[in-house]
Amino acid sequence: MLRTSLIAITRLAALSCGLAAPALAESENDRVVDYLSGLQSHFERVTAHEDIVGFAAAVIEAGEPIFVYTHGETAAGSGREVSETTLFRAASVSKTFTGTLFALLEAEGQLDLEAPVPTEVMDLQGERSPTIAEVLSHRTGLPPNAYDNMLEAGREVGFIRDRLSGVDLICPVGGCYTYQNIAFSSVEVLAEDATGQSYDELLTRELFDRIGLPSASLGASGLTAAEDWAAPHRGWRRTTNQAGDPGTYYDRTPSAAGVNLSLNDMIVWAQAQLGTRDGLPADVRARAHQRLTPTRRETRRLGELRERVSATWYGLGWRVYDWGERTLVMHSGYLSGYGAQIVLEPETGFAFVALWNSDNRPAWSLWPAVMDLRTGQGDGDRWVRRFLEDD
Repeated sequence: MLRTSLIAITRLAALSCGLAAPALAESENDRVVDYLSGLQSHFERVTAHEDIVGFAAAVIEAGEPIFVYTHGETAAGSGREVSETTLFRAASVSKTFTGTLFALLEAEGQLDLEAPVPTEVMDLQGERSPTIAEVLSHRTGLPPNAYDNMLEAGREVGFIRDRLSGVDLICPVGGCYTYQNIAFSSVEVLAEDATGQSYDELLTRELFDRIGLPSASLGASGLTAAEDWAAPHRGWRRTTNQAGDPGTYYDRTPSAAGVNLSLNDMIVWAQAQLGTRDGLPADVRARAHQRLTPTRRETRRLGELRERVSATWYGLGWRVYDWGERTLVMHSGYLSGYGAQIVLEPETGFAFVALWNSDNRPAWSLWPAVMDLRTGQGDGDRWVRRFLEDD
């Protein structure tokens, strides 16, 4: 039987990091320690589900990990255990890297995010072109996920982007939120023109290397070049778990969905966004985490979670949730056979990060369960139970 690995650090006072982390009062410290036992039971219930193949997650408080959990296999039946160094597809969590990269390029004076996207890069209907910031925050006015189906059918990105000029907008440019992949990836051309580097080279140098991500890479080729990587297991109603090919047509849009990360990478990325690790100036983080557009469709989609989340927004490649009086900065990622989650509360130095390599619903229950436990709003059971029952 494969092991489940758990590291729970219960003395926050003993933690240290390179930069000052938000301080916790003694009572807050005790409460954080208390919620770990309840959290562990939820993780064990979720990972016991037959649709879970491999899973890795961590909880950070005051800028440092207090709970690190890995479970299962990199490929069903292989006997290769998931660890903190196992590489997964991060899917749309890639957008958090893109938004942060563009905030960094703006801070360095290489790009103006309020400048319009040139029509030779992307020509849309409407009275004006969207700005770079509007593209990064999904305010193009295009229908949601415009022409993703053409990408999934194997058409080239340039060909598809040219076809966007014939798509009727559902609102004026800048007037509403509609999630995109093809339009979002147009920013790759702008970054390359501004810096003279390919997008892959730029992302690697400006973020992976700058922050010190241990194993981050791009595309299926980057994934399979690693010694330790997780294969996808596809099908929401499958009856057997069989490893599949990690390749995807979304590798042609690296800014939208191309990044690969291990749990260790996710922890470092979260710390950089919290400001407890060197690499990202405060103004860059603030720019990326801005509330640029309300995402009412996202709020409605939350269903019962609207009892906790009153409003949602989108910034530069990041979602922003109002959890009561708390502000959460976050993003989810999904590619067939993979899932990813990052949730931050910058004010307290909290983060929850997770990666998995199978289509399943239970894993999505853990972030609200963590939030309920740490805020004292519940024991988290309702969210885990709901997702287990829905599966």
